Amino acid sequence: MGKITVEFIKNMNYPDFVWFINQWNVPPWAYDTLSRWINYWKINKESNILEVACTTWFSIREICNITKASWLWFDLSDKAIENAIYNKEKYTNWLNLDFIQADWYKFDNKWKKYSHVIVWGALKFFPDPEKMKNRIIDFLEDGWLILASPFYWVWNMPKELIEKAKKVFGFTITSEPYKEIMKLYNKFEIICEERKKLELETDEEIKYYCKSTIDLAIKKLWIEDSKVYDAMYNRLYEVKNMSNELRKFQEYSILILRYRKNIYPNRLVELF
Repeated sequence: MGKITVEFIKNMNYPDFVWFINQWNVPPWAYDTLSRWINYWKINKESNILEVACTTWFSIREICNITKASWLWFDLSDKAIENAIYNKEKYTNWLNLDFIQADWYKFDNKWKKYSHVIVWGALKFFPDPEKMKNRIIDFLEDGWLILASPFYWVWNMPKELIEKAKKVFGFTITSEPYKEIMKLYNKFEIICEERKKLELETDEEIKYYCKSTIDLAIKKLWIEDSKVYDAMYNRLYEVKNMSNELRKFQEYSILILRYRKNIYPNRLVELF
């Protein structure tokens, strides 16, 4: 990695910064969403779960910690795998786990199917979301479930905020309404859905989160330079503050979707 300097922190792209500080990537409302997934369809020790491309594997780690389900965690990034292993050993070293680093589109899945596949809102982040959806079906047991929590937009975001967000995240935020987002999901049977508003964080809450995350990061990375600490803290604060601004225009949905081979992709039940 070389010497860690203030310039190194400032010039790092957003995904690498998230990896570097080992930021726990969580679905909207974090534990609350996981609890709804667990309780609405009773995930238990008999369940076997696959999580797709969700960086530090927060969701599946915490679900399996509660339910003792078995699972597989899947990502293309070797950096994500590295952090996943670190977090497992540090926070839940009693769990049995499998990691696979591979291209999701190319991975040969002849050996196992899963009762639940967790995607959060990640389908939209793949180059070909429809192809990705078909690959998920390849991994899913007939009659079982996809767990998702996609964001959607309820207000048009001002152009100046879009430009500001691009500077923070390094990519353009796209604004899609509920019906557009749901096109990826509504050919499955919608077993359960909750549409939720977002509560904005206070500045005090954001600062506390940033301090907690960066305090752990510098211990993991053996960083003692106070200027580097400040650069890491300030960048995470900027990210969190921008995310908070975006939440003013967003809501999200907690989804439990069922795939049945003899029905999909037909819709035989009305949406209302």
